[in-house]
Formats: sequence, structure tokens, C-alpha cells
Amino acid sequence: PIREEAGLILAQMARIELFWIFLDDFYSVEALKKLNLEGFDWSSRHAGGQTILVRHVRNTLGQPAEKFVDGLETLDWLIRSGASIEQTCTRGEFSFGWTDLPDVPPVSLQVEGLNAISFARALQKKMRETLEHWKDEEAFLAKVLESLAEAFTQSGPNAAGPRVSIHEGIAELWEKSLAAKESHDLTIVTADGVVTAHAHMLKAASLVVRAMLESPMKEGKTQRIEIKDTAGKAVSLFLEILYTCSVPDELDHQSALHALDLAHR
Repeated sequence: PIREEAGLILAQMARIELFWIFLDDFYSVEALKKLNLEGFDWSSRHAGGQTILVRHVRNTLGQPAEKFVDGLETLDWLIRSGASIEQTCTRGEFSFGWTDLPDVPPVSLQVEGLNAISFARALQKKMRETLEHWKDEEAFLAKVLESLAEAFTQSGPNAAGPRVSIHEGIAELWEKSLAAKESHDLTIVTADGVVTAHAHMLKAASLVVRAMLESPMKEGKTQRIEIKDTAGKAVSLFLEILYTCSVPDELDHQSALHALDLAHR
């Protein structure tokens, strides 16, 4: 029995090693499925500290543009199989450039602390600085973000914990609280204007924001936060979700992606 159990452990270790080899070498979804990954720990990270999804997006970007469709198919399968969108990298650096175009500066990014969403978004922003060299890659990252957003939409009613019913009047009360701008005591400077909110709401939702607003730093002294890389419409949507746990009937796709990015910072 001990020998049999050892054999099973060794077989599982071999499958895990093959999984990372297949992922890095851009094997097809069908090849990955044949590995029989039952019991695989989908929260595991690459030896370089990157999450499964970040590693896969990184690997896909190293392929010819015509392979990006295959990369998106594999991304969807990884998410359905259990790879976490929210899991963050523990270390690592991404650097991507053209060997045949030495005059084009490479795109580099530290990935520590980034999840799949924040990685794709940060990389997309860097590529937009010299978009003429990265049009296909930037378009691929936009589709990656769409896939991640769709995965959240389809993840089921209990993805963020059990739902409870509340009286409509309570939801309206929170909507009125958000709309009562005269009582707001926090200013958020966005890319295209100013949005206000109640400081206690954001402090209750985020320990990072709490530490920032209660510190002797500029943010704590002025009760003012700068998020100049995000449009006010997306920040307002984020606040609406925070206050009411609901979204508008007509949801702007780009604002939803940017609000999702804010929620994972």
C-alpha cells in the first residue's frame, strides 16, 4: 500500500510538472485536458511566483497574433476549471519586446501583488503609450479583460457568498445616502473630474483605504484620494455597487471593467 500511494503521489507530481510545461509551451486546450488534472490545486503558482492566469496571458503574448484566439480559449477553460481571477502574484517581472525591432523599447512590468485583472490592465496601459507597436497585443488584452468580466457575470449567485433578500426601502435608503452629497466628506480625484463619497464607507470596505485616510499622509490630512487613471463614471459605478450591492440596468461595459479593476487594487 505504501508503494502504491508513493506511486500515486509521483504520478500527480508528474502531471503538475507537465501542466506547467504545457502552459509555458502553449499547448492546446485538448492537450491540457488529457493530463487528467483531478485534484489539481488551481491556486498553485508558477515557480516564478506568477498565478496560473497571469502566466498564461504572459505566454500568449509571446505567440504570433493569429494564436491569440487559442490563448483566449485556453484562458476560458482555465477559469472554468478553477484558476482564480483574484489570486495575486507573489513575485516576478514581465518584459516583452521585439527582437527584430531593437529600437522599440520593451514593455516591462513588476507583477508582484497583481492579479489577472490588474496585470492585464497595467500592461494594456503601458502598451497604449506606444500603441503603434502593440496594436494586436493591446487588442488581445482588451479581450482578456472582457473574458474576465464575463467570468464574474457567469460565476453564479453564490460566488461572493450567499445572497439575502432585503426590503426595497433599505436599498433606496442606501441610494439616498450616496446621493446626499452635502454629507460626503471624502473627495476622489478621477481622470476627468471629482467624485465624492462618505469616508467611513470606503474605510469599512478596505483596510488599505482605512490606513491611508487615518494616516498623517497627504490623503489622511486632506481626506482626498487621487485615482487619475480611472474615469469618474467608473468610480461612480464602483461607489454605487459599494453602497447598494447592485448595478444599473444598463451597464456600460468599459466602466464595469474599470470598476472591477478598482475593486481589486
